[in-house]
Amino acid sequence: KIRTGLVMADASASHGEPDECDDDDGEAALLLSHAHAPPAPLTFSSHDMHLHVELSLESSTSLEDDLNRRKRRSVSYVLCFVCMGLAVGSTGPAFADITKHIHVNLSPAFVARGAGGIMGGTLGGLILQKFNTKGHAIVAAGAASTALAALLIPQARVLWQAGVALFLLDAGCGLLQQANTLIVWAQPTNRHTIWLNILNGTFGFGSLLAPLAVAAVAFMFQLNHQTAVCYASTGAAAVALASGVGLVSIDSPTQPKITTTTSSSSSPSSPSSPTPSSSYGRQIVQVIATALALNASVGAETTFGAFAEAYVIGQQTKHPGRLANISESERDILSSAFWCSFTFGRFACAFALDRYIQRKATKGAEEIALLMQAFLALVGALMPVVAPASRAALWASALCVGAGVAGLVAGFLAQVARAMPVSGNVAAATALGTMTGVSLWQTITTALGAEHMMEIISVATGVALVIQACFVAEKLT
Repeated sequence: KIRTGLVMADASASHGEPDECDDDDGEAALLLSHAHAPPAPLTFSSHDMHLHVELSLESSTSLEDDLNRRKRRSVSYVLCFVCMGLAVGSTGPAFADITKHIHVNLSPAFVARGAGGIMGGTLGGLILQKFNTKGHAIVAAGAASTALAALLIPQARVLWQAGVALFLLDAGCGLLQQANTLIVWAQPTNRHTIWLNILNGTFGFGSLLAPLAVAAVAFMFQLNHQTAVCYASTGAAAVALASGVGLVSIDSPTQPKITTTTSSSSSPSSPSSPTPSSSYGRQIVQVIATALALNASVGAETTFGAFAEAYVIGQQTKHPGRLANISESERDILSSAFWCSFTFGRFACAFALDRYIQRKATKGAEEIALLMQAFLALVGALMPVVAPASRAALWASALCVGAGVAGLVAGFLAQVARAMPVSGNVAAATALGTMTGVSLWQTITTALGAEHMMEIISVATGVALVIQACFVAEKLT
């Protein structure tokens, strides 16, 4: 348009005005008179150049502000997940003291915990679907609930107090799970897996840090275990509350708008926007399958972390002579080794995928990588099943299962985000799968006995492997 305007203006100046005629004939005559003339040079005045520079600076500033906003949001979500890990991790040391005061079966309290997780995850997703701009308020409410639970758990002296505290804990965790959806909305598609691994990896970091914080407080201030747990839990609650308050001051991302194109103008999908599936029914199937895979993945990781020491004790008790050379201190180190492998695995997945994506990985590469992680977790879980008396097999299992399940949650969430727009309803379904994974598989382990933990984890990782194999087959075909 610029060139046409300049050519027509130049024609008027060089050859005079055309003969009087109607608009169509005049325009045709003008264009024919310059059909063989060289195109007029494009010239810009100093005013044009100044305007161009101003527009470039405004565009650059806007892009920089957008990147800074994404970073602030993502870092805030990471801090909330660290606090969630601290609160959840502090329940282990706290329950060592609670059982001294509550001399009844604590199963009802854990049922309340499962109910809180289901309610928080489902309700958070539905609220996010209804109020698209209130995502940060939902996550902040989860941080507040988690902070309150961290204060109440060490003070529980009767069963109902423990039940209320655990209900608030997992209800808050369910609400905090909506940060997975918000970070998907805040980041482009090719960064989803990376940021989801970082986000969920910091939860493992917080869980690993909590027992160390209790030990550090007890050592530095020469306190008994119960008092140190109260101090550490109070610190975790303060940090969680502060992170929630800080998050409210930042504007929340909203679900990206979905644009559709006709078949005549369709082009390869942009790497920064999800490609909707061709069928609504297929989307429902994929969301259900993802929820089941998340259930199995979370069940495997939390069951190993919670029952690793009980598994060794159960094997030593039920089968005298088996794993007899593993001491109490080694059992503690075994559990810590699992969480270290788990945390390192999540961060390693984030940075490995970052480098791999920058090299323009081939179609289905992320799906296949996720399949290999599930396979590693299954192999690790089967090692003690095949060689139950082997000490080396148990240690190798802790490292392999930790590294294998590390990237599964983030991988499944990113996979569904690549296949369809992530709405509040999708977030509710995935959060439901995540939160039920804790209660379901740990309840099964409690019912069958901790000595069967490895068989149960083998089933859980096998479920995740089969589901991911179906996803890979669909992707490649």
